[in-house]
Amino acid sequence: MSLSLHKPAEIIRESLRIAGDKVSRDQVIEVTYPYTGEVIATVPKARLQDVRRAYQIARDYKPTLTRHERYKILMRAGEIIASRLDEISRLITLESGLCRKDTLYEVGRASDVLLFAANQALVDDGAVFSCDLTHHGKSRKVYTTKEPLQGVITAITPFNHPLNQVIHKVAPAIATNNRVVLKPSEKTPLTAYVLADILYEAGLPPAMLSVLTGDPREIADEMLTHPNVDLVTFTGGVAIGKYIAAKAVYKRQILELGGNDPIIVMEDADVEEAATLAASGSYKNSGQRCTAVKRMLVHERVADPFVERPVQKTKAIQYRNPMGPKTQMGPVNHRNNPPPP
Repeated sequence: MSLSLHKPAEIIRESLRIAGDKVSRDQVIEVTYPYTGEVIATVPKARLQDVRRAYQIARDYKPTLTRHERYKILMRAGEIIASRLDEISRLITLESGLCRKDTLYEVGRASDVLLFAANQALVDDGAVFSCDLTHHGKSRKVYTTKEPLQGVITAITPFNHPLNQVIHKVAPAIATNNRVVLKPSEKTPLTAYVLADILYEAGLPPAMLSVLTGDPREIADEMLTHPNVDLVTFTGGVAIGKYIAAKAVYKRQILELGGNDPIIVMEDADVEEAATLAASGSYKNSGQRCTAVKRMLVHERVADPFVERPVQKTKAIQYRNPMGPKTQMGPVNHRNNPPPP
């Protein structure tokens, strides 16, 4: 894959990763560069049989990686990502519209997450409990140990940070010797495929990770209800989170559904600094962040001098090509609007 300054040298034609096997399909989803609306890639629409095959392979595989082996895989993956910093950063910008300043940070952060996961793989998470704590207690001890899930983890990630959201689900799963079937957002799926290939290269047994793209209306229910699924982890909107909770029912669920994050301006605050934080916190990544400012709570004593400043800073914001070296916040999503000259 060759990336120029603004777009790939040619349209990327991605394949599913089913336990490491690259599988193509006639039906595809187009991935566009938000700044111009140009098609930069296509990804396959997985069929139900693709989903079922991925879960069967994962369920049949019994992870045997030692803690040291998991540590080495995660550390090696972090090294590979760091060595491909520029390439992966450009890919994230192309599929998401995030400015290069932020995507370079995102790739660096992914290496950090892999480092933290690698270190956690070395931590003995067993425990010892004494039983002779009461009159009826026996003079003995209970030893506990944690083992991988019997089944498979379904991981569903959003579009707003294509690498960061995926790495926070996949890296801990590898550290704990679990198997994952991942469905990244169909809007920003490319980085997930790159990450899967990096992990395979780093030594991850392919059966421990599959990546599927497709129409959620066609494959999502199967990913939630398949009998081989033990846990569903999802980051995204509240409405979909409620749907998953109702559909997956008894399966373990980890749902991160955003927040109502306020910026609080106290009476002794630096009003100018508060206004800068309010504007950047509201518009960075077009507001598509879990921690985006959604409310402003301002002490009445500074309300008057504060209220106009965020408006002024908002009016001063300009959008530019997110590939540009001076672009700080990237454009508002212009999928349906032409960029400025």
